Amino acid sequence: MATQRKPARLNHPDDLPSHFGKLTIIGNAVDQIPKYKQMAASHYASSALTASSSNTTNVVPWKQPVLNTTPQVKSYYTTNNFAKIAQIEAQAQSDLDAVYGNISSQGDNAWTLVQASNGTQFYLSWSQYGSVWSYCQSMTPATQAAQAADPNTTYQAVVQFGTYSQTSSVCGIHSYNMGLTTMVVESVVALILAKCLSGFIADGLNFLVSQFATRLASAAADLGFESFSFAVPEFLIGAVAGCICFAIVFIGLAYLWNFLNRLYTLRTQVFNWDANNTWQLTTQAFSNAVNPGQDSNSTQLGITLDKMVDAGGIVYPPGFQPVTPLDSVCYYAVIIYENSQTFAEGCSFAIQCTRNDDSTQGGFTYAFNCPRFSDNGQYVQGSVIDPSTFLSTAQSGKWVSTPQTQTVTCTSDNTPITVSFDALSGASNDTYNININIDQTAQSS
Repeated sequence: MATQRKPARLNHPDDLPSHFGKLTIIGNAVDQIPKYKQMAASHYASSALTASSSNTTNVVPWKQPVLNTTPQVKSYYTTNNFAKIAQIEAQAQSDLDAVYGNISSQGDNAWTLVQASNGTQFYLSWSQYGSVWSYCQSMTPATQAAQAADPNTTYQAVVQFGTYSQTSSVCGIHSYNMGLTTMVVESVVALILAKCLSGFIADGLNFLVSQFATRLASAAADLGFESFSFAVPEFLIGAVAGCICFAIVFIGLAYLWNFLNRLYTLRTQVFNWDANNTWQLTTQAFSNAVNPGQDSNSTQLGITLDKMVDAGGIVYPPGFQPVTPLDSVCYYAVIIYENSQTFAEGCSFAIQCTRNDDSTQGGFTYAFNCPRFSDNGQYVQGSVIDPSTFLSTAQSGKWVSTPQTQTVTCTSDNTPITVSFDALSGASNDTYNININIDQTAQSS
């Protein structure tokens, strides 16, 4: 007797993530690509552009990563409770391992086009308790200022890459402003970014940031838009590298560290809890250290950390309904350092951070040392100092190993800056975590 086949089901609630409300599955990304190619062919046939046109536009970070979580989880970060943070990271890994693994191995097949109740379409990849999405949140005509800086840009698309772990109650989003020579539907832009970042996730931290613009253009060409070409302004290379690192290692997805072949990895996170001021990570200095993703050891960071906003100021894809309300928000940076020479050598770095305030020279400077045969140490001052000079000063006997948490104040207005690292030596996988909290007492819960 032949086995009776069960009828295929589509858009059953059990097949969709509960934290996104009511969504409709449109189809797998692979099935949408032929449709986009037809759309592109029709577009080129009716416009002055041709597929062989080469009008390069800029793509720049729109916002650095934003962390949105609960007051309880916020307290773990602001008090540098590394034991609790490790638990949160383990929960996030459990929620997202399958999603990231699928994106890494399956590429386009990992992404599904979904539609919210308001008709908005975006790309989603999910497990029972975790989701990763690519969503074009706006498409607008280029401003005069944008066209002056980037003459080929006709439209500007703000597209975000988001990650949510339900069990850990942590959501992270970063976004880009993508210049376009012509208007396209939002889902095309979303898939371009999803395809691009899928490749970087598969690479792990063995990426080169110079490939970002090339991979965006390649993704656009795969959808039929061969004329799209992108560039990242040189002074924003560091900011883009930080965004890509965030996409790869969202709050510590441990299995991705397996891509590392360095002796030491230093994950530095800078959180801006200041509700009144934007801060900038300006420059850095190294000793036997490199940033993954950088083609060369640039001393320029160019990372802007917007001031803290309330939860209502964050844009999510329509229908996003976190199971636990997320109402603690801050912008933060992820900077990875690895030692460049691995035989019997450690590494160290220094970074400079300034406040966006023309009336003062407020800021701080921080350095960290990871030696081969002794305890880690740090050095911090609440003033703006050239990082190279600061690192040399630290190396002349200023390193502090204990306590591992220290607080200084920004000299201009006494803003507290708390710095901390998780282990003196012997860390798992030789990976050390450094947390820097700006004004961590702001709006404490």
